[in-house]
Amino acid sequence: MEEKSIKRFRRPLRIIAVLIILAALVLWYVYMMSKPYDRTRTTYADFVVEEDDGLDTIAERLDEMKFIKSSSRFETLGKLTLAKDFKPGTYYLSPSMDSLSILRTLQSGLTTSKGFTVPAGYTIRQLATALDRDGLADKDRFLEAAASPDLAQLEVLGENKEKLKGADLIEGFLLPGEYTLSADADETMMIIMMLDAFSNFYNEDCSARADELGITTRQLLIMASMIEKETAVDKERAAISGVIHNQINMELISIDELPEKPLCSPGRESIMAALYPEEHEYTYYVLNSTLDGTHKFTDNEDEYKEWLDEYEDAVKEAAEPEEDKDSEEAADESESES
Repeated sequence: MEEKSIKRFRRPLRIIAVLIILAALVLWYVYMMSKPYDRTRTTYADFVVEEDDGLDTIAERLDEMKFIKSSSRFETLGKLTLAKDFKPGTYYLSPSMDSLSILRTLQSGLTTSKGFTVPAGYTIRQLATALDRDGLADKDRFLEAAASPDLAQLEVLGENKEKLKGADLIEGFLLPGEYTLSADADETMMIIMMLDAFSNFYNEDCSARADELGITTRQLLIMASMIEKETAVDKERAAISGVIHNQINMELISIDELPEKPLCSPGRESIMAALYPEEHEYTYYVLNSTLDGTHKFTDNEDEYKEWLDEYEDAVKEAAEPEEDKDSEEAADESESES
């Protein structure tokens, strides 16, 4: 009787185990197909979705423009995730985005009917273009509002404001995130809204921590923007911050040698990483030769140069046309046979 009961339970357990394994395989398959074309290429470009464009058409065009590795994989991924209802319009896409992110962007865009999104890593000009594209602001009026001399009076922008002119004054201070617009909001109100958001996020504790590090708010944002541009891997941000701080503390570079303004609007994670760098002895970092977007860290200049050469060789090899690689392989085979 007990044996029958045990057998009766074994079958459902086996079915559950098989389903778990299948689910894990599907997730692994989706992950592999979703890998970015090139995680290290963080530049953005326009991608247009026309009315009635289907998944197959979009996949082919993304492949042609080198946003994805394979149109067939992208199409399969879209079918697996039930992607549909792609919204017509012009989107900012990057080869560093994974395919799932691209699918989500093309279905929902960066903006909603109630507001807009400031992506981390955008410059003021890129943001103005994106807002103009989505009909939320006029690009020229937005840039004109960003360059208003009246903004120089705002306390949030800190000291030494006289060195920067125009929109450079607020570069890096437009905090990334989602914003809701009132019906009568104009370009100036949008900018004030983003500056207020930064002021609320960058509170007295943040300011005190910057003082403790011996840097100004603007210098802090310059470091944060460097971190934002250097990596898309969250767990590396504090480590890269540690390298920058070490280089300054060890006088390998001077604080005055940093860019005069932030390179972009850094996200909250990069700002916190700049404020709280990882404690280590590394003074160099270089992209991994595996080309997966991760970095290797060292305090040895010779090792850094060696790794840099390895990375550059890997990039050259990856960029080499397939037919050249096939020719080289055929030549190697021919030599080995002789």
